[in-house]
Amino acid sequence: MTTSLRALRLMTLVPLLAVACAVAQTAPPSAPSPQDRAQEQIAELEKAQRAMIQDLKRQLAEMPETVRKQRLRARIAEIEGRANLPRDLYISPSAKMSASMKTYYERMKMRIEDCGTRYFPTQDGRKLYGQGVVGVTLGNDGSVIQADVLQSSQDKALDEHMLKLVHASAPFGTPPARPMANGSPVYRRLVVITGFDFNRDSEKPAPEPVPAQERCKWG
Repeated sequence: MTTSLRALRLMTLVPLLAVACAVAQTAPPSAPSPQDRAQEQIAELEKAQRAMIQDLKRQLAEMPETVRKQRLRARIAEIEGRANLPRDLYISPSAKMSASMKTYYERMKMRIEDCGTRYFPTQDGRKLYGQGVVGVTLGNDGSVIQADVLQSSQDKALDEHMLKLVHASAPFGTPPARPMANGSPVYRRLVVITGFDFNRDSEKPAPEPVPAQERCKWG
């Protein structure tokens, strides 16, 4: 391969590597589970990303020293550094949580369910029924940084109601310092995955109502 063709190929592949890095950093696990399969998919992305970085480095080494080569080297180094940054830690119902995280998770789920019972989704006077899954990104104080529909109910109004329930139920208190039972990895943000199932049974009051001071703030 000639030097010019090699440089052109590198210039084409580097942006693709940047995209792959972004996907690996932000890809959420498949909703609602299993989390194990989701982690495998992310691991595969990261493996392919590392192989691509090594291939680009080999090709770069064969190029003569030019300004273009210096720029490509700097760009690859930037992407490699970004790839090594901590990513979000996703906590699903099937995750091996620590005891403190289990308690936190159940309390968080109870508060959202209580809110959903008190403010059951409706549209034009008609109750909405369906299922969905939401990923809740928490701040260090238990506030909601963002909430995303990971599995749609196939009803836009119901999806929007799920997100509103999450925000209305927050903050949830400071998350445990060690979310995972087998040792928590260094992570960027904690994302708790919670499922919604609006059916006729879920219209009934919860057997253990949430204390008044912890009830959601609707409005």
